[in-house]
Amino acid sequence: MPNSSAKRVIEAYLKQEAPGYALLVDAPWGSGKTHIVSQATHCKTDPTRLYVTLYDVDSAESFDWALVRAMNPWSDGARASWTKRFKELASGIQVFGNSVDLTKVNLTEIALRSLPDTLIFDDIERCGLKHVQLSGLINRFIEHQKKRVILIANTDHHKEKVAFDDSREKLIGQTITLRPELGAAIAAFWTKIPNGQGRKILQDRQKLVVKTFEEAGHQNLRLLLRAMRDAAVTLNALTPEMLGFDDSVDQLTATFLALHMAYHGGRLSKQDMHARGRYRSLPGSQADKDKSAFDALRAVQEDHPDCNIDIQNNQILPVELGYALIVDGYASNDDIVRGLLSTHQFSTPSEQPDWVRLWNWAEETEEELAGIITRLTERLDSAEITNPGEVLQLYAGAKFMARQNAIGLNETGVAGYFRKYILNLAQDGKIPARVPSTDREGRSYGYRDESGTCGYGGYAFEINEGDRRIIDLMKAKQDEALARKMPEYASDLMGELSTDFLSFLDRFEHTSTGANFSGTPIFHYLDLESAVESFFKLFGKDKGEAQEFLKLLGKRRSEHRKELQEEWEWIDSFRETAIQKGRDSSRLLAAQIAQYFTWFLKTG
Repeated sequence: MPNSSAKRVIEAYLKQEAPGYALLVDAPWGSGKTHIVSQATHCKTDPTRLYVTLYDVDSAESFDWALVRAMNPWSDGARASWTKRFKELASGIQVFGNSVDLTKVNLTEIALRSLPDTLIFDDIERCGLKHVQLSGLINRFIEHQKKRVILIANTDHHKEKVAFDDSREKLIGQTITLRPELGAAIAAFWTKIPNGQGRKILQDRQKLVVKTFEEAGHQNLRLLLRAMRDAAVTLNALTPEMLGFDDSVDQLTATFLALHMAYHGGRLSKQDMHARGRYRSLPGSQADKDKSAFDALRAVQEDHPDCNIDIQNNQILPVELGYALIVDGYASNDDIVRGLLSTHQFSTPSEQPDWVRLWNWAEETEEELAGIITRLTERLDSAEITNPGEVLQLYAGAKFMARQNAIGLNETGVAGYFRKYILNLAQDGKIPARVPSTDREGRSYGYRDESGTCGYGGYAFEINEGDRRIIDLMKAKQDEALARKMPEYASDLMGELSTDFLSFLDRFEHTSTGANFSGTPIFHYLDLESAVESFFKLFGKDKGEAQEFLKLLGKRRSEHRKELQEEWEWIDSFRETAIQKGRDSSRLLAAQIAQYFTWFLKTG
């Protein structure tokens, strides 16, 4: 029923004296039913109409208390009148009872004597009472007190739908079934979205917003508003150059809205949002062979066929960026721009790297493709391409073309070529070290390697046994490069330990950006005597910082941190050296140092 018609029905019901039945307003969650009833009844400003939510009401007592709690004073004067009236009622009871103890008076019952003539009960389907009990409590107002009662519910999600339907005839005399009026709702939404570039982008694409919402099928306007607000914030970050790519902005907008509504509406979990990096909607893909693991993502992709729910070869919203924006709820403007540009969807084909154009080789002209292959071959022959993620994606692209007989090598030949290429890069010291960090979102090695796929720069390929050997070789060489770089990292750490202790501690937090050593052993690279000297400076300047340093060592020396075992001998030597240095200074200092080690360097 249109909103205007619904309001007329409600207004007509309000004019009846003792109607003898309840009016039900039935609509999906988030469709605006409470707003419509509020507008039609003016229950926020009219003291003759009382709005009561029954959300989580689970007993007759809590039902009555919900009524009392809803009876908010309409003004300071009314509050004073209510206080005076309450005192009169209590005083009257004292007179009649002569010596009644007020602690035994049911004050809730006193308050309920002042209920207005129109009661509006919301969240019927979320009430914790058995429906037969709830019906009885509500019916007393209709039959015995001759009040007008309006019920608001989403009956499709009623916990006791059968019992509710069975009681309709006795309790409910008229039902209004609402559907969201999308145009009117979106018109109202613009006032709730801050003015700026993001809002203008959405306003210019209102048809796309409506299409995406209708495809989702949930009819929940609250989900749409929340998605639009967050989308506007994200779109605010786009640079003027990025705004020139209309098709990419369209796809980004629709994909963001679809994923946001699906996640916050409960269709996708956090795990599903991570799993986008592994899901493929193309028939015959690895994911297609294991359908049960990707049912939720598949359903959302089927609802939104033009959106980029999976990542395939034209990812518009990277997995890690989508997770940060939609699940965590925040990403900096720099992170947004950097993540979106990494997909290469905001650049012309001529501006895209050759490795991306090789991935999309079927879209290139024969002449352009020949030029791409020539340029890449020359760069590979001169060992110019050293980015590990790019090398692996070139390997996958070349292997795919070999499978189509498009180049002069078969798949085995491609694997042999790239294995030799990686070994030659390593021998010349050209493979960059992996970043010591929590290996999340490809931060450590520079590419994603999880659950059967390898992804980089918005492109991913499924891994077979031969691919795994190539990827593991690249990882091994990046690990070797890191081992060679560890003394340099250790030198930087020693500098922070001496001059900026908080920065030093941050290097051991798994959430810190850049290089962090939360899971990477490094203390055994630190000069022992210099570390002890720095500890004594901390001890003399700020014993709280000295405590934190020892606690850090204790955590890393703990028996369950086997991955840090290389540090343990160094930590034991540090303890002995520090205590001995204390003894060399004075007995008192030695005792203090020993006690601090006992208190704070616990390795259980």
